[in-house]
This record gives sequence, C-alpha cells and structure tokens, in this order.
Amino acid sequence: MLFWKTENKIESKKDFNSKIREYYVGLSGNQIPTELLKEIISKVTEQIYSNYKRFWKQYPKSRKRYSTLRMNDIEHPSIHFMITDFLNQKEVLKSREYSKILFKMNDEEFDKHLDYKDWYETK
Repeated sequence: MLFWKTENKIESKKDFNSKIREYYVGLSGNQIPTELLKEIISKVTEQIYSNYKRFWKQYPKSRKRYSTLRMNDIEHPSIHFMITDFLNQKEVLKSREYSKILFKMNDEEFDKHLDYKDWYETK
C-alpha cells in the first residue's frame, strides 16, 4: 500500500534533510565544524529538493523516481560543484580538506574534480 502512496506525492523536505544530514554527518566524522556542516546540509537539501519538485512536475512518467530521495543524487557532480563554490565563497581555510572528506576523494581525485568543474563551467 505504501508503494502506491509514494507515487502520488514527494517525500517531505524534512525527510530529505534528515537523510542528507545523516549521510554528511557520517562522512564528516566530526572533522568538519558543526555550523559549517549544517550550512552545507541546508544548501544541499534546498538544491536537491527543488530539483526533485521541478522534475516531478516536468516528467510525470518519472514521478515514482522523484518521490523519494535517492542517495546517489547527493554525489552528483552538480552537488559537488555547489559545495565547492559555497566553501570558496565563504573563504573556508580548509575547504580542500573538507571537500575531500565530503566527496570521498583523495588529492588526485579532487584535482580531477576541480579540472572537470573548470571545464564544465567554461565549455
């Protein structure tokens, strides 16, 4: 019964936030300041929830897909780009270290991320 119910509406923003918070708190392992992590979680929640709402309306045949948060959407390059920009705009001193933690990347992978971001934004 619950299966059909999820097709008719999008999971609440609170549920999205809860799942995203759990994900990032688990990744950060207390290595990222709490207030900064809260801001990141809030930004990611806003972005993903907004996208889901838009896609849910825009693609009626895909409503089931956009009814509940898929955790792999948190790892989408656009989310990583947004976090990278946010940390740079805030001029966070350890932005590189924090990004590597949140993106599960080493130095080489993070450098590739920055190269890809630059390519994507200037293509």
